[in-house]
Amino acid sequence: FKVPGSFIRRVARVPFVQPPRQFEAMKLQKRLAAEIKKCGRGRIWLDPNESNEISMANSRFNIRKLIKDGLIIRKAVKMHSRSRVRKNLEAKRKGRHTGIGKRRGTKEAR
Repeated sequence: FKVPGSFIRRVARVPFVQPPRQFEAMKLQKRLAAEIKKCGRGRIWLDPNESNEISMANSRFNIRKLIKDGLIIRKAVKMHSRSRVRKNLEAKRKGRHTGIGKRRGTKEAR
């Protein structure tokens, strides 16, 4: 299956969102905090009001102090609810969502 080059160029164009300038200086702090708190960089929250103080911290010791003071926080894990799945399965037990358009594979495979 060969895809023409123009198709790939059109599909692969994804807009790049630049992070805000004030957080670019705090890249190191975010990485260190993530390592200290044993989580990813996305779960680290840096207080935007205290960006000057946070950007001055350049060691693990200083980052630990900021965590203790509450300027750097580890965000909670986002919820991944199964309520929609349960609702859909309940409907399937009643015979919904099982028409010809929903079937994949042959008759023998089902």
